[in-house]
Amino acid sequence: MTSSSNYFFLVSLVVLLLFFLGSTLTMASTKDIDSICNDSFVHNHNKTLCLQTLTTYPPAVSATNMVNLVKVTVDLVRTQAKKRAGFVAGLEKEPTFNKTMCYESYISIVENFRSARLEIEDNDAQTASYDIMVSFDQTKIVKDQVGKNTDKTSKRLMEMTLVMEDFIAIAVGAINRI
Repeated sequence: MTSSSNYFFLVSLVVLLLFFLGSTLTMASTKDIDSICNDSFVHNHNKTLCLQTLTTYPPAVSATNMVNLVKVTVDLVRTQAKKRAGFVAGLEKEPTFNKTMCYESYISIVENFRSARLEIEDNDAQTASYDIMVSFDQTKIVKDQVGKNTDKTSKRLMEMTLVMEDFIAIAVGAINRI
């Protein structure tokens, strides 16, 4: 009976310890996510999108430190740019804007974020920040191409581009933390 009680106590202790450690890691990444989303650059764009995105994105929530969270954020934004490039590439009928120019702008954003990710690996946050910031130049090109067009495709791409700018702002907030 004593060995059974000791076994139960030991198992209970291990379960409680694992629960406590898991809660501590979650609290740390939640604090880091809040830090990114409270950055003044993010706050001037879309803090709500930042919080909704990072707190529901499993790799962000499970990041164990700020540098890992920044890497996850950069990867996430790069994926968003790839989706938008795919949208433009997939347009079947010729749109009222320069499709090639918009596609190339999104591919440039993808490449900027690929470079930024490598620079974070090399502990060069300043150059990574630059690569992220120049992505706004590419969204401006897309917005200038789409302009005030009122067709459905143009409106959709404009909406996607405005949200892309919010995602870029999240990456700026992240890179500002390291």
